[in-house]
Amino acid sequence: MEPLNIFKVTILNTFQSVVTFKFTKSLRFIKELFSRKTLNGIIAELFNPVQSDELKALSAAFGVFMGIIPIWGFQTIAAIFLAMALKLNKTLVGVFLLISVPPILPLIIILSYRFGAYWIVNPAANENISRRVERYIYGSLSLAIVSAITTGLLAFLLLKLIRAIKQSKLTTT
Repeated sequence: MEPLNIFKVTILNTFQSVVTFKFTKSLRFIKELFSRKTLNGIIAELFNPVQSDELKALSAAFGVFMGIIPIWGFQTIAAIFLAMALKLNKTLVGVFLLISVPPILPLIIILSYRFGAYWIVNPAANENISRRVERYIYGSLSLAIVSAITTGLLAFLLLKLIRAIKQSKLTTT
């Protein structure tokens, strides 16, 4: 066998091993995430009266942003480290970071590539690889920013609405 073919097979086996490991770890994490104990903890963090609604919405937006940017393999480490440095709600960052789980990842990749078309002038059908990667990176950063802003605004409005509903129930009783 040629050395180049051995190298290709080694790369393929490494990639398949990493994908399999990541997928099974993600499934196990999702299963643990939806356990009653974990959900109660997340809900407690979401309605933690010590933290402001702005901080919670910013944490959700940051989690979505970090889940979409193309630093695969380092997203969780970078997100938790930056959440600690920025004093964000680490639980909410971790929950919203799950936007990049394997079933949703193809959609993120497709949307990122499509978003990248807005940044590339005259995209040709015969683009080279570096041009396609550039298009994907621009698109993923754009998608991450748009998604983070949307998530942050929706989370903030939802938290304010829930707080107003709770407040009105307290005043009527």
